[in-house]
Amino acid sequence: MNDNRTNDWLAAGRHDVERFVHDEFYETLPTSHDRAALVAADRATYVLHQTVTYNYARPVSDLRQRLIVVPREMHGDQQRVAHRFRVRTPGSKRVRQRTDKFGNAVVHVSVPAIERTIEFHTRAVMVRNRATEHAAPWGSEATSTTPLTTPDYEIREAARSLGPVRDVFDTADAISELVNTSFEYERGATSVRTTASEAWALKRGVCQDMAHVMIAMCSTLGISARYVSGHLVGDGASHAWTEVFDQSRGTVIAIDPTHRRRTDLRYITTATGNDYHDVAPTTGTYTGQGSRGMLTVDKVVRLVEVD
Repeated sequence: MNDNRTNDWLAAGRHDVERFVHDEFYETLPTSHDRAALVAADRATYVLHQTVTYNYARPVSDLRQRLIVVPREMHGDQQRVAHRFRVRTPGSKRVRQRTDKFGNAVVHVSVPAIERTIEFHTRAVMVRNRATEHAAPWGSEATSTTPLTTPDYEIREAARSLGPVRDVFDTADAISELVNTSFEYERGATSVRTTASEAWALKRGVCQDMAHVMIAMCSTLGISARYVSGHLVGDGASHAWTEVFDQSRGTVIAIDPTHRRRTDLRYITTATGNDYHDVAPTTGTYTGQGSRGMLTVDKVVRLVEVD
């Protein structure tokens, strides 16, 4: 589908899909999907529903929360058609939305007092069309290494073992293969503070660790790479992968080292940055002596149509 046809479809169908931000229409959508059909499709329309809940043992005050849970308005072939963000807790609250330097949608919530529970509800309707030629935006601010992605000697040696870079994307695929085959996926072996070098030494971790290591290896070889957070349709948890930029082509590709593949229509992008800390779904502070918050996240992606 070319850009004109895509724009025509959005103009004609936008109102129809926008309605799925409302519960009465969202609940009519099937809860399962045909994985093979989604992988083979050129276009898909999704509805993401995510609830982030904090439960506190005792009352807390002066909550200040930053959330990056609303998908970007436009990212490559993905367009956010409509969305809704709600905060549920008794009493007053202040909600402010902005766009950060990476182009991500950021929500700031301030609440004077919480007795026990606060919930953040996100509903977003998105369209992906693989036939469009929209380039994923790439700014120089999203190509820098950080303490989480700085390569050490071991990572540099592993990257250089792949040989010289003759084709950026072929080398990126090779890095993904190396990371995937070297790692054992294991929850609890690392944390959000684990650096790429620490994760590579362990050879264990989760998707964020593999994305950090891949970025560090790309940096070693002079390849621009960035961190992507989002969702893999059918998985209950959020997911992380990488995007790689080939300046000679002026083209970006997305690669998931956790699954050793380039992404397809099963992937929904929420945000991009240099590392996990840039795009952490929830960060914040509150006042409450001896009252620790317990976080739970529930997520469902339903499909409106696939073709």
